[in-house]
Amino acid sequence: MSITRLALVRHGRTDWNRRGLLQGSTDVPLDEVGRGQARAVARVLETAVWDTVVTSPLSRAHDTGRIVAAHLGIAVAGTIPDLIERTYGAAEGLTRADAEQRCPGGDFPGLEPLAAVAVRGLHTLGEIVAAHQGCRVVVIAHGALIRAVLDRLSPTPAPRIVNGAVSELEWSGRWTVRSVNRTAPPA
Repeated sequence: MSITRLALVRHGRTDWNRRGLLQGSTDVPLDEVGRGQARAVARVLETAVWDTVVTSPLSRAHDTGRIVAAHLGIAVAGTIPDLIERTYGAAEGLTRADAEQRCPGGDFPGLEPLAAVAVRGLHTLGEIVAAHQGCRVVVIAHGALIRAVLDRLSPTPAPRIVNGAVSELEWSGRWTVRSVNRTAPPA
């Protein structure tokens, strides 16, 4: 059986990240720091050979993917709808504290359950592996989705996934977590 390697990358920073607002499925673009984080993650990834990039359809992920792919000299194979971020429903656009104040306990109307995010994420990664067997694929996605997947695959809880971080997985008939939250050293 061939080994397929995935680099799960959280998109670069947005203005909503800077302001501490829940983005979820709201399409918020990268800010200048986020574009710099995309260039930095490309430098982290250039230490290995990668075959292609796939992204979430949200512009912050897709733009991060285009920057990474251009730096690595590879193509963006496409966007995958199920790589989209967790939907926070009525809490999108609010700080976590404001959302908690409006809905104590965090049960926001329209909130996608974290267990459903993990199932969706793992299923989608399985589809990526099936489509790119034996390849090395950069997957540009979102923090909650990446963390939910890592929580399912690792015996220890995953930390908060930071913007521009790389977490590597390997599929060889079973999943192996190779790294979590790797970032570029400060320039």
